[in-house]
Amino acid sequence: MADVFDSIITRHPSRFILLAIILLLGFGLRTHAVEDRSLWADEGWTMLLSEGPGLDDITRTMAADQHPPLFFMTFRLWRTVAGDSEFATRFFSVLIGVSAVAIAFQLGRTLFNAEAGLLAALLLALADNHIDLSQEVRHYAALTTLAILSSLFYVRWWRRPTRTNRIGYVLASTLLLYTHYLGGFVLIAQLVHMVIAARPWRRLVEAVFLFGAACAGFLPWMLVVLDQNRLRWDNPLYYQNALPNNMDTYRAVRAALFGSQYGLMAGLLLLGLVYVTYRRGGERLTVRLRPLWPVVYPAIWIALTTGITVIINENKQFLTVRNFILITPAVVVLVAHGLTNIQRPVRVFLVSIIVIVGLTTVDSRRHYPDWRAVTRNITDYHLDGEPVLIDVWVGDFPVRYYIDQQMGEDTPRVSLREWRDVFQDQFMPHLLGYLQQTDAFWLVYWGDNPMDEYGDLISQAGFQRTASLSVDHMGTPLYSYRYDKLTGAREATFGDLFTLRKVNTPHIAAPGDTLTVTLWWTAEQQPTLDYSVSVFVLDPAGALVAQHDAPPMDGASPTSVWLPGDLKYDVHRVTLPPGLAPGDYELGLKVYWYGDGEPLPVAVPVAADDTPGITTGGDYASLGTVEVTANP
Repeated sequence: MADVFDSIITRHPSRFILLAIILLLGFGLRTHAVEDRSLWADEGWTMLLSEGPGLDDITRTMAADQHPPLFFMTFRLWRTVAGDSEFATRFFSVLIGVSAVAIAFQLGRTLFNAEAGLLAALLLALADNHIDLSQEVRHYAALTTLAILSSLFYVRWWRRPTRTNRIGYVLASTLLLYTHYLGGFVLIAQLVHMVIAARPWRRLVEAVFLFGAACAGFLPWMLVVLDQNRLRWDNPLYYQNALPNNMDTYRAVRAALFGSQYGLMAGLLLLGLVYVTYRRGGERLTVRLRPLWPVVYPAIWIALTTGITVIINENKQFLTVRNFILITPAVVVLVAHGLTNIQRPVRVFLVSIIVIVGLTTVDSRRHYPDWRAVTRNITDYHLDGEPVLIDVWVGDFPVRYYIDQQMGEDTPRVSLREWRDVFQDQFMPHLLGYLQQTDAFWLVYWGDNPMDEYGDLISQAGFQRTASLSVDHMGTPLYSYRYDKLTGAREATFGDLFTLRKVNTPHIAAPGDTLTVTLWWTAEQQPTLDYSVSVFVLDPAGALVAQHDAPPMDGASPTSVWLPGDLKYDVHRVTLPPGLAPGDYELGLKVYWYGDGEPLPVAVPVAADDTPGITTGGDYASLGTVEVTANP
């Protein structure tokens, strides 16, 4: 293939420049906003399945999954080099997606001509569905690239049956099967094309031999495939997002394949099935069907993949819009050929419209739950060692990733979905025993009523929900709950409204550090106003050096909705000035209504054993001192 690109550079530099511009465009569109969305369930699954530690471990893991292992093994190698950041993990698919644009040029050029190749590359670079899937930590970009590569070597062998093309076809096709089972549809399309178009018959014998060699390379994995197929339909994790055969599904597929210009694109695709020539300055037009085999191959590719998908989906639902990325290369090649059948002035106009619309509209971009924000709600208020329970079906895979990234891999985390599978009838007793061993935990939940399932068990373990944070996902809340055990302690009271039940403060810090002060409250009666909490630092002379004023939980837990006796969690962070002198500094606490700024009167109960604790400074509670040390 390198010699082809060399010839383009040396003989057709303008063509090379156009291709370079198209590749840069494809790269820019695939890297733009690549980190805007958080990882979704399947991407988190990819991260989990590719953890290793070795490639043999990944192979064994994938044997128990529903996919072949190649992408996950190569992705593991990529993670070792590039790291586990969101950008690094998605950039792997970005590079694979851009390579598909380059190979699409070669496919269009080999099937028809160089101009069709450039247009095919441009159309694929602009294809929203391909852009979307090239920004995912999934194997769909690799599926597309290898489908184009297999087709390219197939078509090149058809034109020139050289050893390079034979080996390239067998290797690319085998890798395609090891990347995604849907790649088999492309190989079946090639087999049908062989039977229809092979002349003389000895070419059919060689074609079938090459097809058989590609399949033979996949034979070692076939027993695994049969076992996966036996289990996949019974496992609730698989195919829960499959769509039925109905008009809504077909409209979604149409939007993914053709975009909002589906009428124009479909018309160009049909025009790509023939050859149009113009004579005498365009006055005479000739339409012909031959050579037939170049247009028949992508047509079979589209029709056979679509037909088999619809037929299988009627009995075993597995259809998803993303699966149709498999026929996107065939679509863009035929549309590109259709454009070359139009006279140049009209062609330039249509291509301009396609580019403008492609750059200014988005026809296919999925909206995923923002698990990054959901986990961030916990990270911002999480204390070391507190476990995080996850009850969000397969969404727990990206949540695990973000817990590791944001809070550290040592953070205890539990997938309640997995525990249900493992412990079955003993799930609830096991969960109760686990909760009884901790004083606080967090729960990530997707839904409205987590208490319906095990709320009584949480209460039985002595916990109250002390914080409730949520992120909206298309009208459905994604919750981050916190639970604590209520103690009988009373550290201080503020007016006749609030009791400070527990406090956690740092005892040593350096200049410029941020102090995290954690408070647990109960309301003695339901407040009618939303009060604010002030946590501040006083120097030895009593002068204010730092403070943080905010409603509880930065406004996420307004006091006007607190019910008497309910325990409420609250966190405040106070940043010390960088030039603070070493010494002992006092931490103070006030509660006030922003409307008048008057602090509530403070009362501190006297400890029965006279042990020192919280004291009152008049209109504030003194939480003790923090030692500020000199910077090293």
